[in-house]
Amino acid sequence: MATKAAENLEAALFSDNPEYQAMFDVNQQGINAGSEEGKDYTDDMDALLERGAVQEGTMRSHLGLSGGSFEMKGAERVFTFYSYRANEIGWRENTLFSSEGYQKMSVFQMIGPTILSMVGKQHKRMRAAAQPLFKRPRVLGWWNARFVQDTVDVLLDRVARSDSNRTDLNANLCAPLPMAVITRAIGLEGTSVIDFRFHLNRSTFGHGDISMEDRLASFQYVDRVLNEVVAKNLSEPGDNVISSLMRNEVTEEDGSKRKLTKEEIFGFCKLVIFAGGGTTWRQLGITIYALLTNYHFWEACREDRTLIEQAVDESLRWAATDPVFPRYCVEDTEVAGVFIPANSQIQLCLHTANHDPEVFENPKAYDIFRHKEHHMGFGFGPHRCLGMDVAKQEMVLAINGLMDRFPNMRLDTDAPAPILGGLEHRGVTSLPVVFS
Repeated sequence: MATKAAENLEAALFSDNPEYQAMFDVNQQGINAGSEEGKDYTDDMDALLERGAVQEGTMRSHLGLSGGSFEMKGAERVFTFYSYRANEIGWRENTLFSSEGYQKMSVFQMIGPTILSMVGKQHKRMRAAAQPLFKRPRVLGWWNARFVQDTVDVLLDRVARSDSNRTDLNANLCAPLPMAVITRAIGLEGTSVIDFRFHLNRSTFGHGDISMEDRLASFQYVDRVLNEVVAKNLSEPGDNVISSLMRNEVTEEDGSKRKLTKEEIFGFCKLVIFAGGGTTWRQLGITIYALLTNYHFWEACREDRTLIEQAVDESLRWAATDPVFPRYCVEDTEVAGVFIPANSQIQLCLHTANHDPEVFENPKAYDIFRHKEHHMGFGFGPHRCLGMDVAKQEMVLAINGLMDRFPNMRLDTDAPAPILGGLEHRGVTSLPVVFS
């Protein structure tokens, strides 16, 4: 990346505005409201599995907590799936445990229809229209060369220029990296990178005491910016996600083909930013934290970089950032001996599924060399994460870059110890490191 372009990107990624900073503070994530600040709920969630594979009630109620952001309008009862096998059924049987339930949740109605809330053939057709953008060869080539590697370099250059041999990687690498990659991939540059993410976050989830008027203003900002980017790419196609989506086609059930509508393109953009920005930020921090607290794995990856992807994959099993996903049960059924009536809300607890001792030996341990079993860190079945290879590559390249520049990096024991905080959106509260 040219020096001027690098300077512009760096300037776009950092702001002293406390509202922007709140976006990347696990304790201030609106969806975590009601959980105890600075508490690691790992053991508490693990204990829930011991009480039963399927239990009536929400995970929060089972933990003795109020609040939550997963209420579905019209759902008469709520059940949570805790075991691996129950979750496998919940993910695979997507027409029975329908992801259309997202549209019954006010928080997702602000985003609009996306593949997240589609099922069956409609979901398959819409996902296929975007899938070529996210296939592994495309990620290893276009994504890495166009958006990921230069962003990693800019962020690590900034860290390396500091007069101090200490930094908080959560704020200076983990949070800005995926935000920049995804928004730049859509076609935004300059200050729009952080502004767009801020307004999309505020319009959908809000935080603190944000008024509905402010949320609406942010919603209008997001639509205005997307309209401008779509219009620009119509007149002058760019090398970005929006132009690619404009070229791709949807194959209808009768075999006919059509272009994606503007609303469908908007939906993909919003979903990619949410799924790719927040989750990758937190998972990258969790992965680095896991490696530094199990230092022999840091050393193993440093000597053999092919192990880094295994380290990332194990972190997704060990401590996935989003441990609960909602579904809507459309007809009477039974799972793990528990009767579940139609019109029930389902919570799929992938954290406990990934810690199920019937599937994973010594599940609480972080072990990059463990016998490989299919975990649910990226979901499962037809709704497995569309952009998982992009997320993996961001984390792999970031950790590679750290090992190249700071091979002997360690956690800063003079700083407050990181905590794996949050509940629905989990991540390290900070990631203080020392380079020598």
